[in-house]
Amino acid sequence: MGIIITLMCLVFIFLVWDIRLRISYCLHGKRCYQRFNRAQVQGARYVLAAAKLYAGFRLIVEDALAKSLPAQFMILSNHQSLADIPILAYVFSRNTVGFVAKRELRRGFPAVSIALRRGKHALISRRGEFSAARRELVKLARYSREGVCPVVFPEGTRSRTGKVRSFHSAAVRTILDETAMPVVSVAVDGGYRIADVRGLTANLRDCIYRVKLLSLYPVTGQRSKIKDILDRSHAEISKQVEQWRKIEN
Repeated sequence: MGIIITLMCLVFIFLVWDIRLRISYCLHGKRCYQRFNRAQVQGARYVLAAAKLYAGFRLIVEDALAKSLPAQFMILSNHQSLADIPILAYVFSRNTVGFVAKRELRRGFPAVSIALRRGKHALISRRGEFSAARRELVKLARYSREGVCPVVFPEGTRSRTGKVRSFHSAAVRTILDETAMPVVSVAVDGGYRIADVRGLTANLRDCIYRVKLLSLYPVTGQRSKIKDILDRSHAEISKQVEQWRKIEN
């Protein structure tokens, strides 16, 4: 019964957050994006606080690298659930982040959909043409010149088991070809356990969600070095997730 009450509280918070984002965008979004972005981050804080208070949800962030980060950079992360989006926005709340996400998320998800639709993000259809996807990625790369930090999930889709899948290079290369910037690798774990309604009901209570900033790679626009960054990021993220699994077991 307790978890049902918790889920009802979270749904209510998401609905209120959705309304607040719509109002913020109407009032400020077009001419003062920073205010809209703050509303996104504040909503993520409320959701996390409620999950912690009512369900014992724990977010453990290891951000020793944070003090050495530049003002603008790309974030490479593995991907386990929709929760990765608000949680990474919260973790990088000192920056403005723009996600590469599937276009299908534009509708149907309170708060998340309006944020992705009205924010400075790249929404890509899995069934769309490459030219349309490239336009979205180039647009996000140009937003980075305004201080937006692109977030790319190189796996391309969520990992249902949490195991890190192969990384794809197209999105990363397109963005870095347009605007060269440093790259930060980030490992996340725990989201796959709460990736759907069944998982939320069974696993939200006392769920531990971990985030760790791993490495900062220097600015590069060379394709060979971009591939090296992807390979090294994949290796270290996979290793970190495996280490966390050993702790749990």
